Amino acid sequence: MSNSNKTIVYVVALVVGIIILHFGINKFRDNYIWTSDDTFQQPKTFSIKDYISQSYNITRTTSVQRNLIITTAINMELVSVYRFARSVRASTYSSTLVIIVTKTAMSSRNFQELADVYSIIYISDEDYFPAKLKVQRPDTAAIYTSRWIIIKKFLLNLQTKGVIFDNVFACDSLDTIFQKDIFAFMTNYNPGLYVFMEDVRMTIGTCPINSRWIKGCYGDAELKILHSKSISCSGTVLGTWSAMMSYLSVMESEIIATPAACKDRGIDQGIHNYIIYNNKIPNTTIHQISHEYGFVGTLGYAKRVIRNPFGLVLNANGSIYAVIHQWNRSKQMVTQFKREYQLIPAYIRNKKQ
Repeated sequence: MSNSNKTIVYVVALVVGIIILHFGINKFRDNYIWTSDDTFQQPKTFSIKDYISQSYNITRTTSVQRNLIITTAINMELVSVYRFARSVRASTYSSTLVIIVTKTAMSSRNFQELADVYSIIYISDEDYFPAKLKVQRPDTAAIYTSRWIIIKKFLLNLQTKGVIFDNVFACDSLDTIFQKDIFAFMTNYNPGLYVFMEDVRMTIGTCPINSRWIKGCYGDAELKILHSKSISCSGTVLGTWSAMMSYLSVMESEIIATPAACKDRGIDQGIHNYIIYNNKIPNTTIHQISHEYGFVGTLGYAKRVIRNPFGLVLNANGSIYAVIHQWNRSKQMVTQFKREYQLIPAYIRNKKQ
């Protein structure tokens, strides 16, 4: 190639590069308007419909179904939300991920960057918890009870817009890690609601916390009935759309109906167990998945944690759990995840050594 031809190629490449850079910067400015205090002037918003259509163009999709993971992260540290979201995306590539946060978090530059990297849709707790209920029944406004009302309202809002997911997984975020695609395990069962049991050796009656929740809201007679029942954890609930909507409706009704005096922290688990064992969810098949042999491990009362060489937690059959919950009850797991999920301090982000 002659020197003149080389010059033409270089000039064309330079012009194309400048054009791409120009449009890229303008697009970035359109979507991100930062202020000096590290917050958005105009938080970026997402269209649920647009995101669903985009998510199912991913070539690595393992399922043709539309799956939703929804969780709360009210006043949680960035590293905790990062840990949860990263584990979700490493395991369930095409699921829609919705996280309930405060408006302050929604306007945070770091939280928004996290959303972009891991395809998170944020919704505000203020927007989806009824203001009237907050005034009339302030005892229901704590996040461990309000989250069920928020999730129900959010899903109903989607339904009115014609957006219905095949399956929904509602879970805690602070102490939950994904290891595999949880929705893949649903093909082994009929449609319905999936509730996940804790260690079989512990029952509602022998656990002082769970027995207090049942007694506080439903009295000694109900505690006697449920005394020998295994504990079902409300921090992980999976279901088909219709099953989850039925579950949420009953949870909301019970949360509002139970007296304010019983609204102890975590009381939603007491209500959860009450409605599960008393068949309060109409027209819904309930699948009780064991901790020992199932696909969700709830580690709080587990005698030991078995891991493979890669740090993945196994059930009693040696199979990898899709999700592990209450991992922060294990010192080994806390140490492991502190190493695996870290935020890089600002003062060393631009250093090579």
